[in-house]
Amino acid sequence: MRIGELSQITGCPIGTIRFYESKGLLKSIARNLGGQRIYTSSDLKRLQLIMACRSNGIKLECIVRVIQFMDNPQLGSEWLLQNVENYLSELQKQRESLDRAEKYLRQIHKKLTQKQDIR
Repeated sequence: MRIGELSQITGCPIGTIRFYESKGLLKSIARNLGGQRIYTSSDLKRLQLIMACRSNGIKLECIVRVIQFMDNPQLGSEWLLQNVENYLSELQKQRESLDRAEKYLRQIHKKLTQKQDIR
């Protein structure tokens, strides 16, 4: 797929995709005879991972190291382990907060729908 298609599928701006490529987060992208980038399903999955990490507050430096580790498990380090543990802890806190918010909203929704049923 071309960069525009990748952008459309993921919602990631073209400039951001190019930025991630320049930072080495996306592997060397093949090009067609016209010089256009051609992305694979693996590139799509990797971009989705990067976007999920970024949208949950994971810093670019950590994402770079995660990607490097994924490509070469010998690049694991204490720094990476500690950061992954910290982000997992933060994600758990966010999940608990979202669960509480959902619980309260469901209770309100239930009361609102019961009130409308009475009318």
